[in-house]
Amino acid sequence: MLFHGHLLVGMLVFLLTYNFFDDIFTGGNIFVIFLLVLLGSLLPDIDEKGTTINKWFGFIGIIFQKLFKHRGFLHSLIFFLIISFLVKIIFSDAYGYALLLGLFAHILGDGISKMGVRLFYPLKFRIKGPLRVGSFAEVLISFFIFCVIVLLLFFL
Repeated sequence: MLFHGHLLVGMLVFLLTYNFFDDIFTGGNIFVIFLLVLLGSLLPDIDEKGTTINKWFGFIGIIFQKLFKHRGFLHSLIFFLIISFLVKIIFSDAYGYALLLGLFAHILGDGISKMGVRLFYPLKFRIKGPLRVGSFAEVLISFFIFCVIVLLLFFL
């Protein structure tokens, strides 16, 4: 999934889950939680040259691009647990869970693509679907997600 698609999935996951998990977000600022979910929905792509998040992080993005193969370690459960645990320790439980939620939103998006993801990296097992990244079908799915988000905002 491309940048806008990942952001939309992150927004949708936030809107659908925030009220169900409000007890784990206690003590966190809702705006910061929302931003961390969005960051998590983009973060695994920091290792891909030319992605928006890679560009945002500048030199750090270049380092990640050199160190990691795309859709490898940074798309894995191991990375998700490490990074969210560090955020929990440094900031708060609420913010660690928010980032973790966003990371899983990213996997939802990439998990439906033909390339798929190796969530259990370094194992070769790959979760994948029928969607080609950047295809018209992805645009339609993104538009549908956008419409659902708009409806949720009006009816929540």
